[in-house]
Amino acid sequence: MVIKKVKLGGYGHTVKIDELKFGRRKHHRDHRVEGQWVFGGYERKTGNVLMVPVEKRDATTLLHVIKEWIKPEQP
Repeated sequence: MVIKKVKLGGYGHTVKIDELKFGRRKHHRDHRVEGQWVFGGYERKTGNVLMVPVEKRDATTLLHVIKEWIKPEQP
């Protein structure tokens, strides 16, 4: 496993972002999944990946992660 603590993005770089949940259904019933939510990003040019575990998926939490780990596109 390689871990690099670098920000993604910047001028001329595209970052795809999404959220996902790692886990499985408990006792194979219902649709509720027990697990951990993760916010992720992928920088197309370099192939760098970002994965940050989050407790909540609200706008405040996700915007905080975006501002901390993704550079704005400014020349």
